Amino acid sequence: MRGHRQLLSSVVSQFPIYQYGRAFGAGEDRVCLMMRQMRENTKWIMLVTALAFVGLMVFQWGMDLSGRSSSGSPGSAGSVNGEDISYNEYANAYQALFQQQQQQGTVSPAMIPQIEDAAWDQLVQSKLIAQEMKRRGITVTDKEVRDAALVAPPPEVQSSPVFQTNGQFDITKYQAFLAQPQLDEAFLQQLESYYRDVIPRSKLFFQSTAGLTVSSPQLWRMYRDANEKATVEYLAFAPDRLVTDAQVTVSDADIKTFYDGHKKDFVRPALATVRFVTLNRSPTGADSAAALTQAQQYRAELAGGADFEAVARRVGAVDSVTRLYGEKFAFVRGQSAPSLEQAVFATPVGQVTVPVLTQAGYHLVKVESKAGDTAQVRQLVTPLELSRVNEDALLDRADSLESVAQEANLEQAARQIGLTVQTSEISAALPILPGVGAIDEGLDWVFGDAEVGDVSNVFEGEQAFYILEVVTRRDEGALTLEEATPTIKSQLMIKAKVAKARELLADAGRRAASGEALSAIGATYSTPVRTAGPFSRGDAVPGLGRINAAVGAAFGQQAGRTSPLVEADGQLFLVRTTALDEANQAEWQVQMPIQRARVMQALADARWSQYLAALRESAKIVDNRAEIERKNAAANAAAAAAGNGR
Repeated sequence: MRGHRQLLSSVVSQFPIYQYGRAFGAGEDRVCLMMRQMRENTKWIMLVTALAFVGLMVFQWGMDLSGRSSSGSPGSAGSVNGEDISYNEYANAYQALFQQQQQQGTVSPAMIPQIEDAAWDQLVQSKLIAQEMKRRGITVTDKEVRDAALVAPPPEVQSSPVFQTNGQFDITKYQAFLAQPQLDEAFLQQLESYYRDVIPRSKLFFQSTAGLTVSSPQLWRMYRDANEKATVEYLAFAPDRLVTDAQVTVSDADIKTFYDGHKKDFVRPALATVRFVTLNRSPTGADSAAALTQAQQYRAELAGGADFEAVARRVGAVDSVTRLYGEKFAFVRGQSAPSLEQAVFATPVGQVTVPVLTQAGYHLVKVESKAGDTAQVRQLVTPLELSRVNEDALLDRADSLESVAQEANLEQAARQIGLTVQTSEISAALPILPGVGAIDEGLDWVFGDAEVGDVSNVFEGEQAFYILEVVTRRDEGALTLEEATPTIKSQLMIKAKVAKARELLADAGRRAASGEALSAIGATYSTPVRTAGPFSRGDAVPGLGRINAAVGAAFGQQAGRTSPLVEADGQLFLVRTTALDEANQAEWQVQMPIQRARVMQALADARWSQYLAALRESAKIVDNRAEIERKNAAANAAAAAAGNGR
């Protein structure tokens, strides 16, 4: 195996700062302190920097968040172009994402399939990227690793107080740290592995986005559109008010012609009417009280001198991928629930907050230090969840509901258990049930194999268990001419009224062009003069709209001029530009390098997304997850049956 110490510190020894470490701060003690702090922070440093390098997120790269290798896999979760994805790889990636979501709040049952699919997509993308790098022969040299480690330290390293001087990152301190003979081998190995993984990926990114250009005239137009400002006064005419229905005619032939030319626009979504019964699965008041009591007991234990990490490890609350069981982390103002933030910054250093309730449960936070809007803290969370007794009782009721509903009907099952049957419409555009939330599984069943009159099994929703009965179902399909006629007639009536209104307002247009005051013109048509601005081309302008002909008219003429009648958002406008503040070319020239870099990055990101999508489109991807999970469920059921037999 390559010597990580030799590889990453050999280049440092060529610099005068190699001996700087022994004179650094308080000498050897200071170096040891640095090393201890770095070892404590290694896990979160390596994870966060993997997210930050060259500005690409994990999901964009497709990297494996778990950081763990697979061994002893129970089977293949699938394959990408013939390359296996072990079930252990998939399980590890899922667990990492699950823990990330837990950090954001409660993970509802309805979110589980989404997390599963996100983990799968991440692994597929990672395989595709690795295969593409191999096909292109992309590698990384020892020199590239050394150079990156020396001059491009991870962002979280740069922000560490250990490597700062007067609040700014000090590269010499970082390089001196790397040069220490007693540097932890495991840290060096992780650092080298990180660069060997990220550098080739960055090469693929730059290769796949090479050749992108943006011209100076394009940049000027972007800058001008964002910085040129107009102020206007205008008259807005509503054709509906000027023209009655009786003044326009829409024939059946007109409707038929429009329908034939726009059939793709007249597609009705799948729609179903369902009857349903819910079982609320939220923790009860007693569950919340029990969780609070437990949190208070933990706090008393900590106040008595118990080690925070030891208590947190016993609680078993993993509140992020990198922050396990009470480890210290940075708590930044504005990034957490207000109640938790208030408690943290109101608690003296060295003490533990009172239990603070969020969606995740009751938090206990020990404040280690504070500096401005950042506190170094440790945390443990007592989850707010159903007690085992209440959960078992709820599952028993769900089983009974399902059993009776399958043997009799939903009405009888609900009555027997003391529940109420409700009725609702659902569609792919609105897969929501009152009291349940999103019903992805239920939606798939209703518009999949279900027939009218069928009763589903019990599904788990965000807020409740639920069971469905299909009352009516209409599949997605094209509207008939008869069904589409009311909508088409309405659209054609509006179009005809706009045309008629133009005729009626022809004199208003001529008067405005001659310079007559808009107030006088407006008085003729009982229409008030309005003002707007200053605004840019891309702004949403109250009364005018956004990125339409009325806004464009303000910039298409000199100050003091009035536009002809322009149509926008179903109205007709006369727009007079009263002031036009043009963009400054000299100022544009000064900021152009930054603008060019920003635009090029956006173009590169878009190209990269297209590139990844093309890789996936052409790949042969096999997904075995459902089959593996079915076999696992069968094996678990068999094991349970065998246990009951004993």
